[in-house]
Amino acid sequence: MPSGHPSLSARWVAVHRGRLARTRPSTPGGDLEGERRLYRSVGGSFALPLGRPAGLEERTRVIDAELARALGHGTGQVVLVGAGYDGRALRFGGGAVRFFEVDLPALQADKQERLRSLGLRAAGVTYVGLDLRRDDLGAALDAAGHDPAAPSLFVCEDAAAHLSLEATALLAGALRTRAPAGSALVAGFTVAPEPGAPARVVRATTGALASAAGEPRRNEFRPGDPEKLMVVTGWHVTHADSSAESRIDPGSHTLVLVCEPGPAR
Repeated sequence: MPSGHPSLSARWVAVHRGRLARTRPSTPGGDLEGERRLYRSVGGSFALPLGRPAGLEERTRVIDAELARALGHGTGQVVLVGAGYDGRALRFGGGAVRFFEVDLPALQADKQERLRSLGLRAAGVTYVGLDLRRDDLGAALDAAGHDPAAPSLFVCEDAAAHLSLEATALLAGALRTRAPAGSALVAGFTVAPEPGAPARVVRATTGALASAAGEPRRNEFRPGDPEKLMVVTGWHVTHADSSAESRIDPGSHTLVLVCEPGPAR
């Protein structure tokens, strides 16, 4: 959020996720109207006619299903890494679960101010402000009261898109050390096509646009890379879902992996 306002991607996500509201699960005590108002505050009048965002829909569907499943099995901790303006603590709130929202301090301050101005309060939320590229996630979660001995659902919806490959591996490894039996990780990745002349041109163009918007592409995942990353950081992939090819970035698609703790390394 370099300009002090929600990024274009944050506004785009808010608008489209608001449109998906009626098809999504929630808890009986969830504040669906509050979530809608938050997304309207972030999205504003933003509109971009790019058709149906298949990748975002797939991520939303899988993460919502895993969150509902985790809550149904009594998981008491949900850690949203790179939470941004995610409204799930409102949609799935009202129970005993604790949400830990991890993101940059400036973004979190803006989100909390928006919630206050709207008269909204997401109960059971702890904000963990840090820079995943530099700061110690484990120490920050310890300070926030996260219990590493209790099962958690970890959600990294789009964090990998904003981190280097090394930082993404460190993140996955740090979460694994806080994941006893019964925990799960849901992670989203943008998978690029194998290198080729047309793909290089398209990727260079979309990369330049992302950089101009203040969100440079920091890594490239090829087919098979996300699964390998999970294995080497101690996770076992139990389920994988892929979206249709992106209309914004032809040749690429969204991959969502659901993982359980693998053998300790």
